[in-house]
Amino acid sequence: MRPERPDLGGGMHRGIKFVHAAVLAFSAMLAFLFVRGLDEDWVLGHSAVVWVSESRNSASGEQVTRAIESFAAEHGVTVARELPDLRDPDRRRHLYLVAGDPGSDTASWLTKGYPAFGRDYHTDVHPFVEIGQRDPRGFYYVFGPSRADDALLATFAGLGLHGQVSHPLSVLDLTSVYSDSALLWAFLVVALAAVTLTGASVLLGAKVYGVLRLQGESFAQILRRDLRQLGLFWVIAAGVVTAAALIFLGLYNGLTWLGLYAVVAAGMAGLLILVVLAAHAAVLALAFKVEVPQALKGELPARSAAFCAYLVRAPALLLTLGVITAVVLAGQDVLARQNSRDAYARAGDATAILLNGSLGRESGEMEVRVGQWLRKADAEGQIIVAGRRKLQNLGPSTDLPQREMLIVNDTFLGEQPILDPEGRRYTRAPREGKARGAGPVRLIVPDSLARHASAIAAEIPSLLSPRDPKRIHPGEVKTLWAKSAQRVFGYNSGSESGGSGSNPGEDRSLVRDPVLVVVPNGSTYLADNTYTAFATQGGVVFPDPDDVLGGIAANKLQTYVRALRPVGQNAALELRTSVNDFRMRLFNFAVAVAVLLVSGVGVCIVYSRKNAQAIFVKHISGWRFAATHRSVLAGEALLAALLVAWLPFNAWQQNQELKWYAERGIPAPRNAVQITTLDLVLTAALIVIELGAVLLALAVFHRRIVKEGATEA
Repeated sequence: MRPERPDLGGGMHRGIKFVHAAVLAFSAMLAFLFVRGLDEDWVLGHSAVVWVSESRNSASGEQVTRAIESFAAEHGVTVARELPDLRDPDRRRHLYLVAGDPGSDTASWLTKGYPAFGRDYHTDVHPFVEIGQRDPRGFYYVFGPSRADDALLATFAGLGLHGQVSHPLSVLDLTSVYSDSALLWAFLVVALAAVTLTGASVLLGAKVYGVLRLQGESFAQILRRDLRQLGLFWVIAAGVVTAAALIFLGLYNGLTWLGLYAVVAAGMAGLLILVVLAAHAAVLALAFKVEVPQALKGELPARSAAFCAYLVRAPALLLTLGVITAVVLAGQDVLARQNSRDAYARAGDATAILLNGSLGRESGEMEVRVGQWLRKADAEGQIIVAGRRKLQNLGPSTDLPQREMLIVNDTFLGEQPILDPEGRRYTRAPREGKARGAGPVRLIVPDSLARHASAIAAEIPSLLSPRDPKRIHPGEVKTLWAKSAQRVFGYNSGSESGGSGSNPGEDRSLVRDPVLVVVPNGSTYLADNTYTAFATQGGVVFPDPDDVLGGIAANKLQTYVRALRPVGQNAALELRTSVNDFRMRLFNFAVAVAVLLVSGVGVCIVYSRKNAQAIFVKHISGWRFAATHRSVLAGEALLAALLVAWLPFNAWQQNQELKWYAERGIPAPRNAVQITTLDLVLTAALIVIELGAVLLALAVFHRRIVKEGATEA
């Protein structure tokens, strides 16, 4: 037997092993965040969701319950209906369940409870019969074979109930939901970082690969050698990460949904590992383009390597710009939510309501009945109205600025201080005209918008009563003035009502210089459907939660009002979500900057190794630093120019979409994109980071080359 030839090449660069270990750890962390989010949005383990949205009122609640129990027993599946908790819908839900197979895992939830993955959301499980005579429209989970969902939909159709089937946990639906989430951005940024670090590490091992080639090793043999070395390390790293994850999950949730977590973590790790191995093989093949003598000196294929580096560097630069913008906006949102905490604290137990979104054709009846109840509650002083509208979308012919309008009642003025130009506070107006049940509509316009007052006043009738604007005579609108630079508390973040901000998730609880339309309590100026529309946006608030419960019971609105949502609690939950989002985006930014730095250093390594002798000669010949390295500096200047040009191009591209709406007379879904001072500052900062890293690396390598050249001389 021929003795095995010793491996004189040495081990692979430790950076490659670091990448694989980091990828495994990151996949474990990201999988935890992903599954925890799924658990809060949906009941885990289901195969489909049937959304019943239409009812002919031909079946009672008892008939629906019997039909579902019979269906579950016949098909051997579990069916469950989810309902939010009436008092705490953001942190608790109720699951009414019937199991066709008593031995199934889901059947055990009735005795052991739902196995929640996270700690922040609680699910109470009840037998299906306890659901009572509730309206059957809503969401039903199916746990079992995929074909059972269509059969359940057919069963509902036989009862006069119609809806549709969805699969929220399918890859297609999850891709759509998470297409612009911080988690996806984190995955993409880490993938780019892994590719960059792997490529740099392989290039830094050029001398080792040169020795192996001198020994007669082929590309395939060297690649197999690297994979063998990685195999042992990978087993150890995977074991360490798995053990750490098991210990953490055991303490966190008792290893609940471990199988789902493992599948998600393994899938993410598998994708990233494949990307890393592909980058490893590609850069190794690139190293083979250098002749063996040059490879033994550590030289690299300059043109190809530089091209690959910039192929990563250019998208990384644009990605970093998007990430840093998201970080700044998320940070501003966190600060805004923190600044509004005192206002929510003063609101005390004030609560908004959640309305049923599964009523289909009967939503018109809900608008009338709920609107009538809210009007009566308004007349009795039980509610605060704080509806929102975009000022610039008020009318088709008005040229109004990007501000917000608050449609409020007199009770709002009693709770929130609104000052006139002389500093006097507006108060609740006395009742006038009992036949109308109201006095005039007061339009309070900030001084800064005085020139737009007449245009705004002309649109008030259509704003308050879109279906019957003639119910309000222009003479019943009284224009008043407000002191500029006021911040008004709107009782909600404004995220559900659109608003004037460019960021749909930003907090606008404190509205700066809004236009206020003050409607007397309980007046007929506001249509029933307008009251209901404001309620769906969180714009109707009950200072006393007991008034909500009493009103629901007295008016038999259990079908329409799903839950109460305390405004302070909702704000606290949104703040927590905002902080978590900010942290994730900050992590993305740190990784993206690391990619820029590593790719910049990689360019300098390739350049300096290829041109070391020429750099030394130019230095002793008196060439300036910029002239010596003009090729690299020119490439970086081109990247900077690309970044600068990207701003107007991106704004133009997004604004082109708005022309389609304008040509058809449709209100635009968002404002036109404009280049702001923030955009310019962030772009300039990113250019400084990009050029600074390259200049610093060039200076270090230049000094090393000069020092080594002088020593050899």
